[in-house]
Amino acid sequence: MMTLEQLPPKGVKREQAILELGKDEANGELLFQLVNTEKGKCKTAAQKALAQLEYAPAAPLWAKLVKGKWMGSNIMSDACSDCVSEQIAPVILKTLSQLLDEGDTKPLDIEQLNFCFHLMLGKASPKMLEVYRFLAENTQRIAQLKRTPVYSRDDCTSWWITDGLRIWDATPKEKEKIPAVVLTAALIRNPDERLQALADELNERYGGSWLMPVFMKAIITQPKEQVYETYSPLLDTPQKGYLFHALGMLHYRCYPEGWTYERLGPDGMIALIFWGYYSYGTYDTRFMIERYVDLDERWFFDLAKDPEGRKPTVTWQTYNRGGVLYGSYDEMFISLLPRKVENPELKRILRDYFRIRSEKVRVEESITVYKDAAERFGDE
Repeated sequence: MMTLEQLPPKGVKREQAILELGKDEANGELLFQLVNTEKGKCKTAAQKALAQLEYAPAAPLWAKLVKGKWMGSNIMSDACSDCVSEQIAPVILKTLSQLLDEGDTKPLDIEQLNFCFHLMLGKASPKMLEVYRFLAENTQRIAQLKRTPVYSRDDCTSWWITDGLRIWDATPKEKEKIPAVVLTAALIRNPDERLQALADELNERYGGSWLMPVFMKAIITQPKEQVYETYSPLLDTPQKGYLFHALGMLHYRCYPEGWTYERLGPDGMIALIFWGYYSYGTYDTRFMIERYVDLDERWFFDLAKDPEGRKPTVTWQTYNRGGVLYGSYDEMFISLLPRKVENPELKRILRDYFRIRSEKVRVEESITVYKDAAERFGDE
């Protein structure tokens, strides 16, 4: 436990030291003091750190912030504590209900709707679970929402949850996946057993897109062989598209040989989300969450089948990894693959698959999916 006197006196070092305090429940009292005495960025850091802790005296603070500017999403979106969750969930539920009522009759400004989604991330308290159940009951209303334009000549056909999860053809079929996408991201942030049980509950009750968080839960918590044996049979069913959406939130991070710049982490498969949003000159609530996972190699052989066939769109994939072929099955697929594939048979299959796909799929010169594939899996 740190004392006030041990903190750096000012500046970025003080701000970072305050953020570190949020990793130890014993620092609750100190952080609560700092929330009331610090200013500017250090005050914000103290609030963010305190939101990570189960510190009951701070409950009125969370209840106040969620009713204020941006619903406190810059402070509380990346917090998973029940203390925060129980205070803000009733406000989120009330706000969502009001927004859906409004959206039933006219186009909606979706900024506040998205603040609600951002705040739900990773929170698993009883009251927050009720918010998920409310969304599950109202997916058809969400599917029919229309939004107001945000810039001149905006045709309002695109839709976004966060800066890293957006689609360009916002059909009702795609928008109805939004609640399940939020729960899938929540499990990446915090695979709390209560969120896992909720995913199973909603999938059993509603089916459809709720397979996505169930599949992600399995990827995060179960042996890779068990995940493959349980879910790969669904590749031969209409449910396969939901598997692809979950796989679209995975990414094999690998750096080229001779990489000299800063590495975000070691090479390996990560579940990855970019959360939050920004409004130029107004607010920026963005952050990134990643969790190392493992994937059975047999998935790659299955995903590379039938290169001549028509592939489904994979709309809700985390696309800030790179590439601009939005909604692309092939972009989802190549993002799962390491830069170097050791299995010679798999490399041969991938080389043939992407060669055929590059000949079949016509894309703009700027789109590099197939160029990247040729570089990785081309002839030696």
